[in-house]
Amino acid sequence: MSLSMLPDAIQRERENMLQSGVETLKTMGNAEFAVHDLAGFREPDELAIPILNIHMQPDIRAKQPGTGGETLALVEVSSDLGEESCGRRWQALEAWAQQHDAQVMVFVHPEDQARAQEIARAWHVPTAYIVSLPRLH
Repeated sequence: MSLSMLPDAIQRERENMLQSGVETLKTMGNAEFAVHDLAGFREPDELAIPILNIHMQPDIRAKQPGTGGETLALVEVSSDLGEESCGRRWQALEAWAQQHDAQVMVFVHPEDQARAQEIARAWHVPTAYIVSLPRLH
């Protein structure tokens, strides 16, 4: 969903989480970023998800220069965690990452971490993918 279609408060929350996610990934050695709907970044390419035969775009695609290491990240605002499809998105991203030796991260707010971990367990996605980001106001 394009950010321009979201209510203003959710759009700002999502943009803040995208920026915080980029900063977190920078501290992990990433320097090349493609970020969905965030000014100043190019859009991430769509990924062809194996078995499911669908295309999906991560919110953040980051690369570590020189190592070839890649991280795919999704940003889940609180309201996204109520959608049944969020667990499916995590599974799809994991399927692609496993075939391409990439790391997966799902960024959530601290107060949503327990709920996100429950969703991950229900969809058989490693809870280690869930990463709490500080809330920016």
